[in-house]
Amino acid sequence: MKRLYTILITALILSGCSQVPRTSSVSESLPSIFPDNTGITVPSNIAPVNFRINDQADRYLTLLESPTASVKVSGRKVCIPRSKWNRLKQGGEITVTVFVKRAGTWSSLKSFPIHVSSDEIDRYISYRLIPPLFESYNRLSINQRDLTSFKEKVIYANEMAMEDGTRHCINCHNYRNYKTDNMQFHVRQNLAGTIMYTDGKLHKLNLKTDSTISAGVYPSWHPTHDYVAYSNNFTFQRMHMNYMDRNYVLDTQSDLILYDIKNNAVSIIENDPDQLECYPSWSPDGRTLYYVSARDTKGGTVRYNLYSKPFDPDTRAWGESRLIINADSMHKSVTLPRVSPDGRWLMVAMGSEGVFQIGHSESGLAMMDLTDGSLRLLDEVNSPNAESYHSWSSNGKWIIFSTRRDEGEFTRLYIAHMEENGTFSKPFQLPQRDPEFSDKFLNSFNIPEFMIEPVRVSARQLASFIKSSKAENASFESKIEQ
Repeated sequence: MKRLYTILITALILSGCSQVPRTSSVSESLPSIFPDNTGITVPSNIAPVNFRINDQADRYLTLLESPTASVKVSGRKVCIPRSKWNRLKQGGEITVTVFVKRAGTWSSLKSFPIHVSSDEIDRYISYRLIPPLFESYNRLSINQRDLTSFKEKVIYANEMAMEDGTRHCINCHNYRNYKTDNMQFHVRQNLAGTIMYTDGKLHKLNLKTDSTISAGVYPSWHPTHDYVAYSNNFTFQRMHMNYMDRNYVLDTQSDLILYDIKNNAVSIIENDPDQLECYPSWSPDGRTLYYVSARDTKGGTVRYNLYSKPFDPDTRAWGESRLIINADSMHKSVTLPRVSPDGRWLMVAMGSEGVFQIGHSESGLAMMDLTDGSLRLLDEVNSPNAESYHSWSSNGKWIIFSTRRDEGEFTRLYIAHMEENGTFSKPFQLPQRDPEFSDKFLNSFNIPEFMIEPVRVSARQLASFIKSSKAENASFESKIEQ
């Protein structure tokens, strides 16, 4: 009786469509689709989550229903018009049914839901796009994407400021409090300097001093004061003879520094010669700096532990560092600490060794509850391939992270919703206008960062400034007055 009822309902649904018959058999199998959007949770303001049907058939029709709208899409590619998608989302939950025609007979595959959360996501993200060659940076760009649509804009591309045909590396874009009125990124090699935008002005800075091992590398902008914490690093890439699929980035020397923007001065946070300190990250109140540190094994296996260091932003006084996660004792290495905006959750990437986890297939995300110190791997988020760089949305309800889950080679971006109990919904791929985008796009996405507003400095302005400006040298403060 239930089967007959389903068939009758199907007939009524399809009666207005000349492409399919009034009756259909019903399968108990979910359709094979890419990206796998079955059972995902999406923000109420996200762009359409288009997908491709992988099941072999002669013809296809997809029905999307919610309490507020109904949409039919013909063909293997299910590309939902934005206006219709917006009406669908208003219903709170969307039911998707795929119909396929094989050998003259139509059947419906098992329906699946797309849950629509009332939690909105920040409208913008930015990321770096990297070509597939390990040591090539002939074509690099930092782009921003409007998550409510498919609009993408170049913030800056290294080709825009060529000098004598020589391009340069660009990396490490970072913002204060998700706003772009305070932002920075680095230019390396040709036209080198840290490009900083503050108070409506552009600056090119040389943060290398005689008392520090390098210029600033991995940044974290202080949430309330005009400081940026950086690591200083000497890194290089190599292929591991035992793991030719891995791109190893080795951190051979690293310290932590604090840059005082108003005084254009740097000071030391941590520089133990026997330790490798990296990836500084502020707590939301700016009174604690998290970072990772490993014993320098001079070529042996290196595993990073997580530390916290108290800080008084008014006096710039530092307290003693405290071990937070002893990953080495678990034969693991943690990197990229990020604290949720409410200060409760701390997320890290965790792998077997090293500081650059995206090249290690066993790397995944883990999260600590800072109220009780409990730590768990995010099994509901992780995949058999590498998960690495991750960011929290400004409301703490969403994360975006880089992953190689699709085919193991190219890094893509996925988004997941945080539920009330501290778990995450099934991740979904950054929506694309063409669901076959990932099959054709050979660049990797790197360093996804949420923003609540777009970058307002134009790429042309940045290129002109980078070409015409000489880097201003920062001074070194050997002792901070208390």
